[in-house]
Amino acid sequence: MSRIVDITQGRIMVVTDLHGDWLAYWRYIKRFLELRAEGRADYLLLCGDLIHSYNPEAGDYSLEIVLDVLNLREELGDRLIVLLGNHEVPHLYGFPLRKGGVSFTPPFERALGEYRAKVLAFFDALPLFVRTAAGVALAHAGASRAGSSPTGFRALVHYSHAREINEVEKRLQGQDRAALRAAVVAEEHQSYDQMAVAELAISGPSDPRYDHLLRGLLMAHCSENFPHLWDALFNRNEEEYGQREYRLALVGFLDNLSDGFAPQRYLVSGHIPVRGGSQVVAEKQLRLASWAHAQPPEAGQYLLFDAGQPIESLEALRAGLASVWT
Repeated sequence: MSRIVDITQGRIMVVTDLHGDWLAYWRYIKRFLELRAEGRADYLLLCGDLIHSYNPEAGDYSLEIVLDVLNLREELGDRLIVLLGNHEVPHLYGFPLRKGGVSFTPPFERALGEYRAKVLAFFDALPLFVRTAAGVALAHAGASRAGSSPTGFRALVHYSHAREINEVEKRLQGQDRAALRAAVVAEEHQSYDQMAVAELAISGPSDPRYDHLLRGLLMAHCSENFPHLWDALFNRNEEEYGQREYRLALVGFLDNLSDGFAPQRYLVSGHIPVRGGSQVVAEKQLRLASWAHAQPPEAGQYLLFDAGQPIESLEALRAGLASVWT
């Protein structure tokens, strides 16, 4: 299985980081269906982070969005592409995701209920990257050290969540799990049971998912390839690496994506907040914000471009930016 999707023809509408906002989601779906009916769009690409509201007071419709995407995929087939985002990852492995005092994972874990197996199977199969004959590649979080390294890139292209989970489970066999649980929560000021209930909606020690939190917290230390996935989906680009190192990572990532395919000259990503709805990064990357990461959210944009026609400049690519909010 490859985590890359190749598109050689057709017009792509790109939307990023909707984070559980139903109104934003529905406006973009409505626009895509209109464009499709007019023959102006063939593919809808959702660039990850469908879930986890940044504004829970307005309502978190993460599960409703995921279920609607699954229904829509039955109609659109491979014309609907969803990339894996960093906010989907914790639910595959069982670790908490927090930022600025906000714990993102518990509401979605509690909501999953009878849909857990269906939704996690969907997340498990999601690709990481898209390449196009236009020379425009797409990734949730931009370039990374992992993506620019030949070894890291190969690990990402052939990544298996099940394989990495099984590797950690094997390492846990025969271990003193009670001692490990005590170690991983030593600084949390609450018991493992309290954390498991709060973060993963686990009913108690008899729950078959009881040690998923333990497993998830150990992934970075026990898995060979999970650190590559973390770097690819959680890194902060130039804000983390610095301008010079990130520019080198971006060039290396595009070179790796070009191997055996049309040269990939530009990258489109989301993940990081921008003023307005888009931003040029390191001369070769267009950072897109469709809702949650746009400042203000109503400045959010989508991107429309022809995957079969070579894009010769970022300015030509940016000509495809548009809004559903005006």
